[in-house]
Amino acid sequence: MAQRDRGDLDGRRRVSTVRGRLVLLTVSLLIPAIVSMVLLLAGADRESRGQLYQQLVTTARALSGAVDRQAAVGVAVVETLASDQALINGDWADFHTRAQRAIQRRPGWIVVSDIHGQQILNTLKPYGSPLPVSTRANELTSALLAGRSKISDLRQGKVARKPVITVATPILVKGEPYVLSYVVESASFTSVFRQQRVPDRWVATLLDNNRRVIARSRLNEKFTGALASKDMEENLRHSTEGVNKSQSLEGVPTMVAYTRSPQTGWTLVVAIPRDDLASTVNRSVVMAGAVFLLLLVLGITLSLAYARRINGEMRRLVSDAAAIGRGETLPSSDPDSLEEIAAVHSALREASRELKTREERQVVMINELNHRVKNTLATVQALARQTFLKTEGAPVDVFTERLIALSGAHDLLTKTGWREADMDQLVQKALGAHSGRVRREGPTVALAPHTAVGLSMVFHELATNSAKYGALSAPGGTVEVTWRLDPVTGNLAFTWRDVGGPPVSPPKARGFGTRLIESSIRREQKGHARFDFHPDGLVFEASLPLPETVRWANPF
Repeated sequence: MAQRDRGDLDGRRRVSTVRGRLVLLTVSLLIPAIVSMVLLLAGADRESRGQLYQQLVTTARALSGAVDRQAAVGVAVVETLASDQALINGDWADFHTRAQRAIQRRPGWIVVSDIHGQQILNTLKPYGSPLPVSTRANELTSALLAGRSKISDLRQGKVARKPVITVATPILVKGEPYVLSYVVESASFTSVFRQQRVPDRWVATLLDNNRRVIARSRLNEKFTGALASKDMEENLRHSTEGVNKSQSLEGVPTMVAYTRSPQTGWTLVVAIPRDDLASTVNRSVVMAGAVFLLLLVLGITLSLAYARRINGEMRRLVSDAAAIGRGETLPSSDPDSLEEIAAVHSALREASRELKTREERQVVMINELNHRVKNTLATVQALARQTFLKTEGAPVDVFTERLIALSGAHDLLTKTGWREADMDQLVQKALGAHSGRVRREGPTVALAPHTAVGLSMVFHELATNSAKYGALSAPGGTVEVTWRLDPVTGNLAFTWRDVGGPPVSPPKARGFGTRLIESSIRREQKGHARFDFHPDGLVFEASLPLPETVRWANPF
């Protein structure tokens, strides 16, 4: 019994609950959606990266165009001043004044040099000031040979003593070749980055044809004149425009977009830290993940709420089933929220009514059967008296007492619907008039009907024997009946002990009562019995298995 109960409990532990099933259902429904969203996020990641790369290229092109327009302003300045009559006539003092007025609102200055690089005038200095010889003779010669305006790469200004860019155009003064230049600080190109509103975390860099930094949106003074990084050099060797990985001059891993201007040959580079790129994409992933986590939590919460409601109704079913097991009739109850559970409740109520009807019918028939058994036993008793009419009275009395003992066992079983009989009550009933001289001790034990009837006859025979030859035959004699349940086998073990009676000795021959006791214990109950005839009183010990106590089976 105990082992089977433990097995049942283990089995129940292994069975999943409604709550677990609903949570599993919720998760299983969300998993495909999550997988789909992961795939969508992967696609969105690629698309967002593509859009960001395109934005980088678009920004680089826009900045490059703005630089070209600013360079074109310088070209327009020198080409306009090249036609100035004072310059053509060689009136240097007048042209110096006129040039200063022309560039008054512009960031640069005007320089005129001969073919050897000697500066003739420089609007940064008062007219007539000593001026240096330019170190850019090759650029001047190139402008003269080209016969058109030419934009230089980054160089160090002799007078300004700062990195500058020069727009030079060839001119003739009194028939002699000269070079007219418009010079600006390279830092002036940073205004392009401000006007185009380059994002704070992005870095825009303008490189000349020698891959040197002309201007930079961040740390311009520090990196002006520096060579581009090796990664950027490698990128520019392969294409004039594109998007690729690189490393900034600060050593930060970046993703860059670059484009080369066909007018100046300069390259505009726009870089974004790769960590920022990842965080931009990851924000959308995190937001989507948060939404799905919220959906998951919401789904599980709703599942638990529904499971709690269903569990309550299931507990009602369990309670109703237990009530039916106790023989109760289920009353009508509030309707259930689930049609299936309502159907089970209805079936249980109908079953409880049917079982109650059957039980009432069974009680009536058991009582009727018990009444008829008693009448039959009374008839048998009357026939026995008529049969033994001419014999001594002892056999008749013995037979009658056995019938009474059997009837007493029937009475006990009838009270419980022939389900079981209590061990203590059985001993008391079987001993009849002698029960006051018997000390009973043992745990509460429920005996099956078959066991109860057999033990009733055993205790009756033991009491009869004790009344004739043992402790109950002496005025002060008593009997001790003790019983216990074996913790290992579960068998019932009991002992009958005569105390204070006359000395006893083993009988020379076994009588009917002894044979009845042994037959009942060994054959009918499948147990063991032993008589021990001590000089100070009989000791009888027996052990027998206890079958389960079950409701009396009937076909009614």
